[in-house]
Amino acid sequence: MRFKTVELPHHIYIGEGEISKLGKVLESLEVNYFLLLTDSLVKNLVVVNLKNELADWDYDMMIVETARMEEARKIIMQSGFSDYDAIVGIGGGKVLDVSKVVSTEMNAAFISIPTTASHDGIASPVASFKENGKPISISTNPPSAVIADLSIIKNCPIRLLRSGYGDLISNISSVKDWQLARDLVGEDYNEVAASIAVMPAQLMVSKADDLDLTLSPHLLMLMRGLIMSGVAIAFVGSSRPASGAEHKFSHAIDYLGYGNGTHGEQVAIGTIIMEYLHERNYGKGNWELVKESLEKVRAPTTAKEIGLTKEQVLEALMMAKKLRKKRFTILEAVNPTKEDFEIILSKTGVA
Repeated sequence: MRFKTVELPHHIYIGEGEISKLGKVLESLEVNYFLLLTDSLVKNLVVVNLKNELADWDYDMMIVETARMEEARKIIMQSGFSDYDAIVGIGGGKVLDVSKVVSTEMNAAFISIPTTASHDGIASPVASFKENGKPISISTNPPSAVIADLSIIKNCPIRLLRSGYGDLISNISSVKDWQLARDLVGEDYNEVAASIAVMPAQLMVSKADDLDLTLSPHLLMLMRGLIMSGVAIAFVGSSRPASGAEHKFSHAIDYLGYGNGTHGEQVAIGTIIMEYLHERNYGKGNWELVKESLEKVRAPTTAKEIGLTKEQVLEALMMAKKLRKKRFTILEAVNPTKEDFEIILSKTGVA
């Protein structure tokens, strides 16, 4: 029998004013000396208010300027390979992704303090960068703690909250892809990880009628779901529970450099398309429900809304079939043609 060690966050705090728990978390993780990574804006809005909270700790602070591996290496060099007990990342995706790599390279605990809710990278063991305009993913250690202060997060642009909604509900199609891979090619499947990823996504869709992501109780649901999505990834050591054909579509858009959509907006539109394929071929999708839920939270559901033409969407869909061949999805199962995609774009109203 094989036993697998699963690393998950020791502490997760979500709520108003929860950043005040940072000292308690540092104490619990036996941190004496840490590196605080943030960006210029968050430093002036958030970090400046933590001086009293952190008065008992010895720490250095550095500003993250770009989301690149080169930035992580630069920070490690500037730190002089100091013996930090932890890396505390306070910011959006750029800061958290660089912090993940720095903490992994320096073998230090990572404390994730998101200031936005735009995607599920908050608690995942994956850092996403663009190198030479192309998206890359790097495996990292998962965070030891996540502190999501809703009083800070609800001040981020509403577009980013809607983007987080899009990234979360994409788990609905990605878990279907994983189940297909289990049934058709015998891939390992983990029911617990699948449930952790898909249940909060389904809950959000079912509540879409009444959702107002600027209200703390609804933002709490979104944050909880995004963190659970990251935990599901850590649970199986793979992005499988939260990344299927809809993510291949988004990666293809990134590779091609088209449009102006966020990651969450791109995967949400991809989810509409892939749900159509699941429904048409296996009777298990519900693209209309997904599209309606996105419309209710005022997230984009058409290519035009994120600066894409129909031709660009078709090119991205055809390219998506060639990406990450080892990840079996609905695209590999039914191998849609360009003509198939044209019909789908018309039927769903995506383009």
